[in-house]
Amino acid sequence: MDLFIFGTLLHVPLLEVVSGDAKVADRLTWAARSGYAVSRVEGQVFPMIHPVQDAIAAGVIVEGLEDAALARLDYYEKAFGYDRVEFVVLDGNDQPRNVTAYLPEEGRWTPAELWDRQKWIDTLGEITAMTAHEALAAMDYLGAPDMGRRYPAMMARAASRYRAMKETKTSGFGRKDVDVIQARTPYAGFINIEELDLTFRRFDGSMSDPVNRAVMVGVDCAIVLPYDPVRDRVLLIEQFRPGAFVGGDPNPWTIEPIAGRIDPGEEPEDAAWRETEEEAGVTLRDLRCVSAAYPSPG
Repeated sequence: MDLFIFGTLLHVPLLEVVSGDAKVADRLTWAARSGYAVSRVEGQVFPMIHPVQDAIAAGVIVEGLEDAALARLDYYEKAFGYDRVEFVVLDGNDQPRNVTAYLPEEGRWTPAELWDRQKWIDTLGEITAMTAHEALAAMDYLGAPDMGRRYPAMMARAASRYRAMKETKTSGFGRKDVDVIQARTPYAGFINIEELDLTFRRFDGSMSDPVNRAVMVGVDCAIVLPYDPVRDRVLLIEQFRPGAFVGGDPNPWTIEPIAGRIDPGEEPEDAAWRETEEEAGVTLRDLRCVSAAYPSPG
């Protein structure tokens, strides 16, 4: 049966990744469901469809999807508590049409304001499409609910990659000067471990011999060092760190600056303000950028 979509999957680049069908745009026709609205889910960045009197939920019908594509779509949607159920919409000729649609589990989500699709595309569309590559790659070894629990970390990694793509470097070398022979991900979770066999351009113009490297893939963070000009003091915090614990430190509570992950769609400055409030209970009066760097480029 054909599929009615109304939310983030209306963003064709995301639909292509999730369905695995590079020509899925050729299968779309306009449709709508009266008596329903599409709203953002409270506390989330994705929408839900729900009954609202006199409202109209616009979307599209995806026709003729193959079983493999539907399996990928089901897996992706189940990760967020959505199941494909029978649904009735009006097609482009205002005729009733039996389709399926992804609706949330009863009581799982609460609708907030009406869904602003263009705003979502502008802020998170490309990041979400990038995240979907990692999410769907987990289909063979991770159940949908587990993938859903890991999805925020996946999205944070995608947001970090997206931010890195926008950076301008001054070196004459670029990604074209690296040849990846083989890439593996032996561990995926809150962080990913990626193992690479690769060669890279030397300064004499030649390529290096193949080398094996392992990389811990984290996410971009903001670090804040609050300063009190009256007392001429900076503020640090103390918190438990599992790295220090595993390393055998007798006191794995470390003294460090305020720091936290930059959430997808968030600017570093926004994360700095938020983390200072959350971790130290401090409201900053002013915020100045000191520098930006990799915590460990190796």
